[in-house]
Amino acid sequence: MDQQPIYMFHGYTSYAADHWFPWLEKQVEDQLDVPFIKLNFPDSNHPERHSWDQYCDRTIDGRDGITLVGHSLGCIQVLHYISQHAFQHLNVLLVSGFDEPIWTLPELDSFTEKPVDYTQILPKIDRVTVMSALNDPSVPYPYTLSMARRLHAKFVLLPEGHHFTDAGKDKQLPEAFQELKLLLNRKN
Repeated sequence: MDQQPIYMFHGYTSYAADHWFPWLEKQVEDQLDVPFIKLNFPDSNHPERHSWDQYCDRTIDGRDGITLVGHSLGCIQVLHYISQHAFQHLNVLLVSGFDEPIWTLPELDSFTEKPVDYTQILPKIDRVTVMSALNDPSVPYPYTLSMARRLHAKFVLLPEGHHFTDAGKDKQLPEAFQELKLLLNRKN
């Protein structure tokens, strides 16, 4: 493995071993030969932005050329992390994310109380894709679409998938792997 690592940011009430994250790790490492590091944020049932920021600073080997993948609350955490560091040439994949207060999850308002400064983020990103599902009840897709527009991102809207956390149906997300290959400019 000679390529910069991919870091996976999970969301609210999730952990590194949940959902499609282990499946994506296996695909990336087996097929692309890229290290895939799943973060495990402290107390995801009661997340605090400051402790998540500190965890990122301690855990991520931040340097130019890394790839960041976020799901749900992990998406805005990716944006916070990017805005706080002087990186270049990042690839970013965000799934079912938001960057503003969301009526379905008011308990997460502390992550959105200060608007994201996209003038700090956009120059650092080479490629960015944002994904959502039309039937997402947790983060309705218009929130994710708004974030994608502010990022000037490619937006992929799947006809179904809910929040990509449905028990028993969330163990794979082939569309995320396809988009990661495109971000990494890999054809295989």
